[in-house]
Amino acid sequence: MDSGSWIRKLREERFLKPTGLERLSRAIAEATGNPEFYLAHGSLHDIEAGGVPSIHKLFSLSCFLRIPYDDLLRVFGVNLGDATQFAPPTDPNETSLVPTGPWENRPFPFRLKFSPQFAHDETTLLGPNPKEWPGFPNAAFNLDAQRFRYALIGLKDDTMGELLPPGSLVEVDTEQNVPQMFGWTALRSRPVYLSWHGNGHTCSWCQQERGELMLVPHPTSKQRIRVYKAPRDATVIGRIVAAWVSFVETEPNATAGTPLLT
Repeated sequence: MDSGSWIRKLREERFLKPTGLERLSRAIAEATGNPEFYLAHGSLHDIEAGGVPSIHKLFSLSCFLRIPYDDLLRVFGVNLGDATQFAPPTDPNETSLVPTGPWENRPFPFRLKFSPQFAHDETTLLGPNPKEWPGFPNAAFNLDAQRFRYALIGLKDDTMGELLPPGSLVEVDTEQNVPQMFGWTALRSRPVYLSWHGNGHTCSWCQQERGELMLVPHPTSKQRIRVYKAPRDATVIGRIVAAWVSFVETEPNATAGTPLLT
């Protein structure tokens, strides 16, 4: 069945009259300030005779027929899911900008700015429900709260030096909670872990042997190596697998002028 016959059949099955489409499309055009959304009776006749509408008129038609815009595109032989199949391949060896639409009035989702509610001197393990984090843009992230936990490096915690500076947000894989002490050849490839101990939480390199957990700081840190009895006095929560790092230094306890999460 061709596109025009399919649309007419659906319209008649739903007892929708052309005058209803005119009224609805006029309302959409007035609301958006764009007359291209208006679909007159003659335009509908052309579409049902096999014509191809513009993207704006197709939108009004999808609203009128109460079917998703994507599904209506398929009637005309366009499948948005095929876009990635035909897109030119990207070169992973080249740095490229992440595309953003002109309709987006917000910063790129991974540009995080922390509110005073998050500004702690010590490293803080965030709650398991991201929706309860004050000011956090949940819609911008696909967070797996079942396997992963998230923590903020304290503003006075320089344990990992420039590798994970104070104010960083880290993602912790709770399934990787046994320290890997071999197999890495450089400091940047050495696994970093989030640990709990009697004084709070710490992100650091870890060594565990003979019932003791050793928290090893970055060479540039002012922190000392700490040793705890494990698991009585300390335990590894998981491995740091991702981090969002600010390149602007945040002063501890500075609430005035502290930007909110966006």
